[in-house]
Amino acid sequence: MNVKNRVPPDQAARDRIRNDLDTTFLVEAGAGSGKTKSLVDRMVAVLASGRAEIDTLAAVTFTRKAAAELRGRFQVVLEQARLAEKDAVVRARLDAALTGLERSFIGTIHSFCARLLRERPIEAGIDPEFRELEEHEDRVFLEACWDEYQAKSRLENESALRGIDEAGLEPAELESAFKALADFPEVEPVPGRAEAPELGPARRALEKLLDLAHALVPAERPEKGRDGLQSVLVRCFRRRRNIGFDDGRRLMETMELFDKKLGVTKNRWATKEDAESVLEAAESFREKHVVPALREWREFRHTKALAFLRPAIGFYAARRRAEARLNFQDQLMLAAELLRENPEVRSYFRKRFHPILVDEFQDTDPIQAEILFFLTGRRNDAERDWTRLEPEAGSLFLVGDPKQSIYRFRRADIDIYNLVKKRIVEGGGETLELSANFRSLRSIADWVNPLFDPGREGLFPSKADAYQAGYMPLGTMRGRGRQPLSGVRKITVPVVPRHAKEPIAEFDSRRVAEFIAWALAGNLMLEDGGGGARPAEPGDFLVLFRYKDRMNRYARRLEEMGIPFEISGSDAFADNGEIGEVMNLLRALGDPDDPVAAVAVLRGLFFGLSDQELLEHRAAGGGFCYVDPVRDGRGSERVRRAFGVLRGWRELAAKVPPSAALEMILQRSGLLNHLVTAEMGSSRAGNVLKLVEVLRGRESEDMTSFAAAVEFMGEWVGAQPVEEMSLTPGRRNAVRLMNLHKAKGLEAPVVWLANPAGVHDFEPDRHIRRAGTHGKP
Repeated sequence: MNVKNRVPPDQAARDRIRNDLDTTFLVEAGAGSGKTKSLVDRMVAVLASGRAEIDTLAAVTFTRKAAAELRGRFQVVLEQARLAEKDAVVRARLDAALTGLERSFIGTIHSFCARLLRERPIEAGIDPEFRELEEHEDRVFLEACWDEYQAKSRLENESALRGIDEAGLEPAELESAFKALADFPEVEPVPGRAEAPELGPARRALEKLLDLAHALVPAERPEKGRDGLQSVLVRCFRRRRNIGFDDGRRLMETMELFDKKLGVTKNRWATKEDAESVLEAAESFREKHVVPALREWREFRHTKALAFLRPAIGFYAARRRAEARLNFQDQLMLAAELLRENPEVRSYFRKRFHPILVDEFQDTDPIQAEILFFLTGRRNDAERDWTRLEPEAGSLFLVGDPKQSIYRFRRADIDIYNLVKKRIVEGGGETLELSANFRSLRSIADWVNPLFDPGREGLFPSKADAYQAGYMPLGTMRGRGRQPLSGVRKITVPVVPRHAKEPIAEFDSRRVAEFIAWALAGNLMLEDGGGGARPAEPGDFLVLFRYKDRMNRYARRLEEMGIPFEISGSDAFADNGEIGEVMNLLRALGDPDDPVAAVAVLRGLFFGLSDQELLEHRAAGGGFCYVDPVRDGRGSERVRRAFGVLRGWRELAAKVPPSAALEMILQRSGLLNHLVTAEMGSSRAGNVLKLVEVLRGRESEDMTSFAAAVEFMGEWVGAQPVEEMSLTPGRRNAVRLMNLHKAKGLEAPVVWLANPAGVHDFEPDRHIRRAGTHGKP
């Protein structure tokens, strides 16, 4: 039977989504269950029923791409409903919705918060003309603020610098901590120890251990080398002799050498008894002195670090406010504060947006949940604790998959999901489950279900708990597939010495490319959705990676075989040589007195001069300032011709906007043509054009000078990993190579899990306890 003609086992739940419009629902639906379709169906039903008009409807999702897709699907279904509707009143409502479609809100949670703030900026206490910072712009701004704060501290706040120096810290060491605090401004760090610990007992215990060990550790290095314990002790002997342990920082550095299990090889000692005696003394020293002393010392360092970092976070926030820039977190926190502290504003927006529908709800964090509950909570505008509110009937519709709650590092986790679910049910709402899967073949389910089945020691509990979603079998509506390769196939990698990553990736990338080439040669047939079969196309293949490294290796293999591809999620952008070449050129054009930048351009792709030619030019009296009239006629002819080209480009940069100047230079120099014909040509040329697009985006706001453009691009390229781009972004019929997080929510007939190497077990680097009110930690 065709899938479209089969009635799914959860049809009753799907009917309630479309028809029961006065109930608040949390719909739990796995991948391929049609959860976005259910959300769109409800949006159309709400409009058709007259319970809402198009300008009060708000649909929220968590990426711009998802929002664009949701808007497109909503318009299609709305048009279909209008054509099929017989009732004149309902048809008029749908007509009005189509006419006013642009007045609806369908977008990301951040753009939704920005809309709230723009409508009530006075109550929010912000500049009405604020600018929303993109993530990469915020990273550049953050680093600039950090550098400026350090400089100000050296001039104006020596006491803060003395404090971290007392704890053995340098400002540069605290940059990662500064960025972590900036990412979580709503989190209050745990306080540490105010007073410096008393280190005398630990120092005396260390001296006693070294006195004992000095007599027993072999003076001469054993033939097979010193064991772990001997190596540490010998380093300590040297430190005691050279610098001593009077300085607390040096003492703690030495103590840290013992904060691990130290191996002993007894045949490398004079006697077995010597080895055992020293090991016993070292273990006792570690337990009684090292562990407690280091704990107290680290708590003290933590306090000193926070004393330096808190003003830095305040400086960063003040700069954003002064320049009317709001990053994503600002938009969320200010919107939540606006609703929490202003009952009248809350009442206004409750009427302004009704109902609110949210897709991918499992990605919601505490602040976003707070905003949603303030906007939909039953009329109690004085309540400031969102966890005490209950949504009005039919005001909130959430769709999510708790099994996909994987973004704890972005604040979203199963704790918040479960709390919201509890409040909805307590307020008279319901939870619905969509169990039918319309995407996967039965042969996929046959492999997946036993793997996760709790009855077979699977990865999910039988029922949801505080830490994990409950098990729900994959109930596929499709058959097992008629093609021989349908289902899951395990492909092994030959044994590689020491599981070396490079040869594994080399073998696997070639195998993936060869299989896709074989399939595209007419050897792989895929179901066409109508009961027939069709040949595979490049767009049918999705290659997924757990980690970003080595993605380019797979792209090169596909390129070698003439297979079109798109790569997303790689962070190799700034490492590509052509980006450095363009940045060198920008720096040389921005500052003609910089000989380092000029030489870099002369030696690079633009001119290709050799070191010998540059040496001869210098020996002939030539310099490396291309606007120096004194030396204009001296030196190598080729170098002087290159200087003439640079002068022309600099004059161009003074006449037109920076992006236009760069685009014209790239065309005139032939760099793009050169890159297109090289290995990975589309991606490499696309990366360069991405610089032009970024510049053009900044020019539309407030940056027009070439010098400012050079400074911004230098910061932007170096601030954080940037995704690669090709000359044909978004093309449909190409193999997609993606980092796993980028592929969330996508599908393809053939999916590879590539690069089976480099498994890591990451230790948690933070713990957040949400014990306060208003969803705050």
